[in-house]
Amino acid sequence: MFCSIPQKIGTLVASGLLTATLGFVLYITFPMLMESEIKKKLVLKEGSQSYEYWKDIPVPIYLEFYFFNVTNTEEVYNFTNKPILEEVGPYTFRESREKVNVTWRDNGTLSYKQIKRWYFQPDRTNGSLQDYITTLNVPMMAAAAKGKEMDMALVYYALEEFFDHFNSTWFVTKTVDELLFTGYEDPLMKAAKAFMNMPYDKFGWFYERNGTDDGEFVVYTGADDIQEVDQIYTWNKSRTVTTYDPPCNMINGSAGDIWPPNQTGDNLELFVTDICRSLSFKYLKKLKVKNIPAYRYWADNTQLDNGKYNPENKCFCSDDICLPAGSINVSACKFDAPAVVSYPHFLYADSIYSQGVIGMKPDPKLHQMYLDIVPEMGIPISVAARMQINIVFEGVKDIRQFSNISRRIYFPVLWFSETAMATDSIVDQLRLVLYTLPLICNISSFIMISVGCFLVLAAFVLSLLYAAGKITDMPGTKDDALLEDESSQKENEPAYSEVSKTT
Repeated sequence: MFCSIPQKIGTLVASGLLTATLGFVLYITFPMLMESEIKKKLVLKEGSQSYEYWKDIPVPIYLEFYFFNVTNTEEVYNFTNKPILEEVGPYTFRESREKVNVTWRDNGTLSYKQIKRWYFQPDRTNGSLQDYITTLNVPMMAAAAKGKEMDMALVYYALEEFFDHFNSTWFVTKTVDELLFTGYEDPLMKAAKAFMNMPYDKFGWFYERNGTDDGEFVVYTGADDIQEVDQIYTWNKSRTVTTYDPPCNMINGSAGDIWPPNQTGDNLELFVTDICRSLSFKYLKKLKVKNIPAYRYWADNTQLDNGKYNPENKCFCSDDICLPAGSINVSACKFDAPAVVSYPHFLYADSIYSQGVIGMKPDPKLHQMYLDIVPEMGIPISVAARMQINIVFEGVKDIRQFSNISRRIYFPVLWFSETAMATDSIVDQLRLVLYTLPLICNISSFIMISVGCFLVLAAFVLSLLYAAGKITDMPGTKDDALLEDESSQKENEPAYSEVSKTT
């Protein structure tokens, strides 16, 4: 049985409104559903994709070392010129990170240790690990600094005798391999161990660190509050460090793997174990990394400040040591070695640092420290952590080998750049979740709304035609009825011939 025109109009209107409404609801609710699903995926729990990413980071991480080779040692010994430094490198290593001893806790946290391993990459290296570098004799510098701190005549005398007996000089020439991971034996190490809290029998910047961890971390899983995911609860069973005064001793921020989602441009906190403190990265700009929109956060000139630019950093200065703006004293963090950390080539630092040596060429493009974060998910897509290690080289009037040094020099030894960039497969996954699926949803919503509007419009046009009599309720019914009436009348009328005969 055929539907009537009003029924057809009603069906079109109902179908159109339903389709358009479903399209509109899909357009409105899909972003909220997607956001909710992203938050669920970011929670650190066994079996989740984010947990697997967090536990064994699939992003390739490269650690590049640049050494400063001293080219004019005789002039330095004779006090006829400043140290002239030649940058050599990079010497590149692939870094792997593995979370071990993962233990889930009842308070929404988990504990773990992270094992780091480094593998030499000759194809990314300019030179070889057997290159010789002339650099400061760090054990000698450390022993002299400790002697100055102790300020005892007997200690001064003992150090002078040690230096004479072992023919210790300010500079040593060692291979890159020895300076980094293999280490080298130095007779002063025994003396240094007697004066300092040093657990090693050789000296090397990364000696016996390959395959070790940075201590125990306890972080929030995000199950109770996604805004706390991967934020540090304690490090080595403490929420503070002993190297700085309050409130600079607080352990704040992330361990560096994930930040909370839906970043709005507020500062990001990162705890760095190598300097025993947290850094605050400020929002810099929007940019695209592999065609993925991201927020760039950077460690600006106030991060290694002494309070000159940011009064809150005043507590990084101890009562007896307050360095010029641009570096921090990490001696308490590194076994009492007279080490000072800055940005490479003293970027953003007070001019007093670069005045002590020749060869510093700071460049933000090469030496800046930054994080590129996908704001919707809080995942780093590109990272560059860059720092320079400097040794305090200064006079000690009661030690003959150091008595003629008239000024303090912050002597650059090496700088490193730890970089990571998301792989194409990770970028494809991010693009699918952040752009492809929302695009499909938007197109589907647009099509549904358009079809719904078209059906309603068709119903409106049909109703106008019906009201104007252009179309009838049952097309062809009226004409057929008239034909049937005329036919029946003809059948009832007598034939012409019969009427004529009768007449």
